Formats: sequence, structure tokens, C-alpha cells
Amino acid sequence: MFQSIEPRLIDIIAATAIWVSPDKISLNPIYPDTKRGRAKEKGKIIDGIRIDDNTYANVAIKKAISGSIDFKNYMVCHIWPGTTYDERYHTLLANLVLIPRILANLSDYFNAVIDVLKYRSYELYGWHPEGTEAPQRPSYYPLVWRDFMDNECSVVDPNRRPLKQYLEEEEYAQEKETLEINKVKRKIPQWIKKPSQINSRILNLYMLLSKNDTYPVSHIDLREKFEQLYCDPFESNFNQMKNFSTKNHAKVFSESKVGMISLWEPISAFVKNQFEKC
Repeated sequence: MFQSIEPRLIDIIAATAIWVSPDKISLNPIYPDTKRGRAKEKGKIIDGIRIDDNTYANVAIKKAISGSIDFKNYMVCHIWPGTTYDERYHTLLANLVLIPRILANLSDYFNAVIDVLKYRSYELYGWHPEGTEAPQRPSYYPLVWRDFMDNECSVVDPNRRPLKQYLEEEEYAQEKETLEINKVKRKIPQWIKKPSQINSRILNLYMLLSKNDTYPVSHIDLREKFEQLYCDPFESNFNQMKNFSTKNHAKVFSESKVGMISLWEPISAFVKNQFEKC
């Protein structure tokens, strides 16, 4: 089936794929100590190498192309299969291309597409991975390719997130549940020791009203009881205890659509155990 439409799909990729202009290429990795690894190791530093998904490769090519990371509906693709697991090539611009999301998987599974991208990279940058032969021009090769983007003409969004914040948020999004569980286990014992903290007051009051998380408590009841006892702001602090966020207090609550609150299930047993020790 693919062979019957192969030339047309390759032409579409050629017309839409975004490459780094050859005059902006460095043949050194943008983030030299970064490579792809197992999902559960993402963000860890192993033997001096940061384990990534495609976050750093994504940032590397988008920043090089337009000075911005705000591309929509495009995915970063590696030209040479398997090279994303090598820190020499994971963020090497000559090994990267942006392809529309709807077409991106073709670069992973169809040799005809892979061969065209390899030759295009070699044609533009004169590069191929160490230990491999220079790619040969495929029997079908597009005559028309998309023009390079000029980052001097790109519009910079003043609300765009700083790069450091973007990387933090991307990494957090991949592992947010595990990170929140670890955050709760680290912070709850501290909260219990500091009952005057706002987050500690909210949690302590919830545990009292719910009889140690035996019964759900309504958002309205928890807020009203809290405001009767304290002058501290409730909503802003409660939201940081029920939502996922890199900057939250720690996610300890879940809230149903009808406003009933309970402990977040993954940490419920841990929190109840900590209070039972008190």
C-alpha cells in the first residue's frame, strides 16, 4: 500500500520538512552530554550523560531554525536510525529535521523516507555518522524542497517561556506523577513538624474533618472551616495542593467534579500512615 503512494508522500515531506540552514550548522552536538534512554531514567545523569526523551533535541533544532521553540504541529526527527542513543548525535543539528506531526512516523518505519532524509542531510551538510558510508542518492528523490527559514524574520512572543523553564516543564510533564509522589514523601513529614504553615493547616484540618480520610469533605466545608479558624488565604494554597505543577506545594488532594475532596490515591496510604504516627 505504501509503495503505491510513496513518491507523493515523499514529495509532501520534502515540501513541508524544516531543515537548519547550512550556514547555521555546527557539526558538534548542541547539548554534548545528552542522549535518549529508557523512559524511567529520563532526567537522570548516568556516567555524566543526561538521559533525555526528545526534549533537548527538540529545543536544539527549533532554536537553531528560528530562535524560538514555539513551533506547533511539528516533531523533531532523527535522520539516522539509532543515533538518538548516542550523545554525539542526539542533538547534532545535521542529524535532525522537523517534520509535520501527521507524517513524522514515516521517518521511523519506511526505508524509502529514511534514505531520502539521509541523502538530503548529506547533500546539505556533507555529514554522516562516523563508521558509516556516505549515503547514495535514492532512485526517487524530490526535486523541490521547502526553503530555509530566516530566524531574523521570526516573530518573538514576549510571553514565551524561558528555555530553562521550558526544559523543566517538559521533563516534569513526562514524570509528573512519580515526581509528585516523591515530593509528597519528602514534604509531609516536614509539614507535620510545622503546624503553623498554611499547607500544614489545610491538610491537618482536612484529616480532622474526614476522620483520617475515611469520609470525603466538600470543598465548601473545608474552605469555610479554614476561614473561620485562620486569616490565611485558602484557595490559592489549596490549588497548589491539588494540582500538578513544578512550583506547587505538593499534590496531596483530588477533587471530584461535584467538589468533594479526598487524598490523592497514590499518596493516600503514606499520608494516613504519617498522621497515625503523630
